[in-house]
Amino acid sequence: MKQSSDSNVQKYMIMPSEGSRVAKRLFAMVWLVCLNMLVAGSLFAQQGTIAIKGKITSAADREALIGATVLIKGSGVGTAADINGEFTLNAAPDAVLVITCIGFQQQEIAVKGRTALDIVMQPETISLEDVVVIGYGTQKKVNLTGAVASISSKELAGKPVANVVEALQGTTPGLVIQQSNSQPGMRPSINIRGLNTLNNNDPMVIIDGIIGDIQNVNPSDIESMSVLKDASSTAIYGSRASNGVILITTKKGSANKTEINYQFMYGWQDPTCLPKIVDSWVYAELRNEALVNSGRPTAFTPEQINYYRHGGPNVKWIEELYKKATPQQSHSLSLTGGNDRTTYLLSMGYMDQGSMFKGPNYGLKRYNARLNLHHKMYENLTIDATIAYARNEIKDHAYWTEWLIEQANRMPSIYEIKDKDGNYTFPSGSNSNALARLERGGYRKSMNDDLSATLSAELHIWDGLKLKGMVGGQLYNNRMHENRKAIDIPGSGDTENRMTENFGRTQNITTNLMLTYDKTFGKHTVGAMVGYSYEGSRDNSFQTYRLSDAPNYDIMAGAQTTGTGNEGWASDWAIYSVFARLNYNYEGRYLFEANLRDDMSSKFAKGNRSALFPSFSLGWRISEEKFFEGIRDYIPSLKLRGSWGLVGNNRIDNYQYLSTISVAPGYNFGNNVVNTAGYGSANADMKWETTRMANAGVDLGLLDNALNISADFFHNMTRDILIALPVPGIYGGGAPIQNAGKVKNYGWEIAASYRFKTGGIEHTISGNISDSYNEVVDTKGVEWINGYDVNTIIKEGYPINSYYAYRWDGFFQNEAEVAKGPHLDGITPKPGDIRYIDKSGPGGKRDGVIKEDDDRFILGNNYPHYTYGFSYGFSWKGFDFSMFWQGVGKRSVWLRGEAVEAFHNNNEGPVLDFHQDRWTPSNPNATYPRLTVGSESANNAAKSDFWIQDGSYLRLKNLQLGYTFPAKWLRKACIKDLKVYVSGQNLFTHSHIKGGWDPETTDGGGRIYPVSRVISCGLNVKF
Repeated sequence: MKQSSDSNVQKYMIMPSEGSRVAKRLFAMVWLVCLNMLVAGSLFAQQGTIAIKGKITSAADREALIGATVLIKGSGVGTAADINGEFTLNAAPDAVLVITCIGFQQQEIAVKGRTALDIVMQPETISLEDVVVIGYGTQKKVNLTGAVASISSKELAGKPVANVVEALQGTTPGLVIQQSNSQPGMRPSINIRGLNTLNNNDPMVIIDGIIGDIQNVNPSDIESMSVLKDASSTAIYGSRASNGVILITTKKGSANKTEINYQFMYGWQDPTCLPKIVDSWVYAELRNEALVNSGRPTAFTPEQINYYRHGGPNVKWIEELYKKATPQQSHSLSLTGGNDRTTYLLSMGYMDQGSMFKGPNYGLKRYNARLNLHHKMYENLTIDATIAYARNEIKDHAYWTEWLIEQANRMPSIYEIKDKDGNYTFPSGSNSNALARLERGGYRKSMNDDLSATLSAELHIWDGLKLKGMVGGQLYNNRMHENRKAIDIPGSGDTENRMTENFGRTQNITTNLMLTYDKTFGKHTVGAMVGYSYEGSRDNSFQTYRLSDAPNYDIMAGAQTTGTGNEGWASDWAIYSVFARLNYNYEGRYLFEANLRDDMSSKFAKGNRSALFPSFSLGWRISEEKFFEGIRDYIPSLKLRGSWGLVGNNRIDNYQYLSTISVAPGYNFGNNVVNTAGYGSANADMKWETTRMANAGVDLGLLDNALNISADFFHNMTRDILIALPVPGIYGGGAPIQNAGKVKNYGWEIAASYRFKTGGIEHTISGNISDSYNEVVDTKGVEWINGYDVNTIIKEGYPINSYYAYRWDGFFQNEAEVAKGPHLDGITPKPGDIRYIDKSGPGGKRDGVIKEDDDRFILGNNYPHYTYGFSYGFSWKGFDFSMFWQGVGKRSVWLRGEAVEAFHNNNEGPVLDFHQDRWTPSNPNATYPRLTVGSESANNAAKSDFWIQDGSYLRLKNLQLGYTFPAKWLRKACIKDLKVYVSGQNLFTHSHIKGGWDPETTDGGGRIYPVSRVISCGLNVKF
């Protein structure tokens, strides 16, 4: 065995291991076995040698480096360090030993007659942590030419969250996550780099090579995550990559090193933001004022108001729905190990997130199990297998959450929610008692099973040439059982007994076959890949329900001919794809990558199914140029990047190119109901949406690469967006989907991190900020106005779903201003009412009349801008501290109904804290119009930007303090590592939203389960 071949083998082995510390050990042990076998086959008697014993450790923690290689320079003789980092080797007294280890700098040590050596290895300048997962492979960060962000498991650790998505918020520029509520089982929205289409904008999520559900992954199982943002990184996935891709890699086992890891967390939840409802006596005073302003008699006497002020009822109904402190806990147990041929990871997880709603054990329970296996069958053949299971059990009330919160928000604080005997009250003007619904109204239980498995094999055919095949599948089984019970409250409308059963099943199959080649020829490094992929899916669903008037019932048993219903459906789709990638690297200075994918989707008719998605990217590491030598002391790293490409989107309903038939009850014939058939519109000529993406970026390292800065600028244009354009009435059917839309999306991202030491304290500071803007470029002149309480518009030249409403112009201060106008059509306002801007009338002239057709403005949108996150952390003598802040610099939120309107819709309530600053003749500069009820509120309740608020905010997303016990304290207990910590999530929020609502809430009436604040403590122990 020659030295050169050894180097090539070692370099080859490094490539698949550059992702984690665990993988280092795995491939080190594989290399150890290979080397010892080779050495064993070439042992020979050497004259004049001495026996050298040594130990190899890392400089950072003096940990033994298993599998580090020791070669006699200029020969093929060598050995490898054992499990204790020790080795024995016969060599000449004047020999030179070459020591190498994956992730560490190579060393050459002259023996000089010594028989005992203590060798300390320094880490490589570019560590394995600087390797990121990309589409169908890995790549060093320094060689990346696309826009890819990497998130390590460290950034997820210790956060008391119910799912991974919550932990990602604010961590990466361009990754926009909005958590509008914390209801168990609900998922935050995910978006990468803004809105590219009028259809589905969700990113693609791939877990260990197959599409999966990010919510079902145990956070403790995640090794790393990559966010692919531009065409050069996403085009390899073709058809569903126009909105970005999230890659999740789970942890693997390590050879000859068995470890048991246990992680535990327990915390308490409470709501962060609840509406600020006024006290009962304040309500009574303001109610009287509103009645008088509306020409009605008062409702409360001074004696009643005084009674409320001094011990009478003062109940905030919305607060009565929630517990004071709701427990949340998680457990994760993993076992890793193996030998030189087989390694494994076995993990189990349990999450119990109680609902903050009062009621019988509402909440989410998630069970996770995972087995990852790696087996070296032959020297050139390895096999990997994974199997993962997740079960989510969600128990909830039997109603819709918005119904409960709506009613509780509207109830004034003058009413008790229970009387003195503990009976639920039913005040006049209400239609239910929300607490009664929670505690006695029945339940809804969902049981969702997610089973996935993959089997892959990799064959090393020749030096640098590999063939890899993978087959994977997912099986989702979902069952929902709802048992809604009538509530015995006189006058209540909750008299329905209803039972519902819902069954759903989804089967996905994925297969990949790839041939890759990686080789360095002098100063040239070439990488190539060609592959084939198939994905197929089938969905089935069935639902049935029954109603009964009986208080004690089992309505699924026995015959019943009325109050029943059944429905079911099924669909399937498939994609066949071929893809290729080419990488070229010259001296680590000039970088090039090209990708090509051809997809064929069943969602389109023959002739339009295939679409080609190419991309290319360039990189220039200027800091590696000779002319940069004098500058390198100040700027050690500088790289320019650029990319261009096309990606697609086929996220539309199945069979839209076919005219589908639906059957429904149509008319009565005699005593029988006759079904009728309806035919859906179709367009056999529709084809793919295609997004053209362009990206330019720069990566900069300063202060000996302790300070790293990255910036990107992107511009996307999506063409052939599938939309339904109006058709003439003579057509006689619905509007078919057509490739007729175009949307532009552009923006920028900046991220920075800085690591430094002061004495014995290690500090880390990082931050990021990003923004994106979208514009509807073409809809063939068609406009869409959507929504009821909140109106949005899709119109050429404006962002998607922009707010569309009147613009307010202060309050009318006196009768003279009222007489001057303008007025809403059909309404005569009074002093203290909102005045609106008269935009135009017939012929473009102002006519003094405010009409929907003439006087509405386009007023921004609720998409967040200037999303940012920044963190600070330090470690010192076993202690570690971190805080993470996240926020949005600009966002508009249109709140309506009981979220902001006093006495909304002629209800008795609500009245919130900011309603006290209402217009009166003595308070003309108020922030709220005069208080009114009923029809007198019509002018002020009109849809206008008076109700659109500043939704920017700053939130302390996470705060942690931990302590890791010294190893010498733990050895006697056979504990390798022990850490305890306390953590807080969503501890503080600064916002401009009126009324106490959460700034991340969606538009409308605020009928949303709140975001939770969590205080927790945790324990991590490793054996």
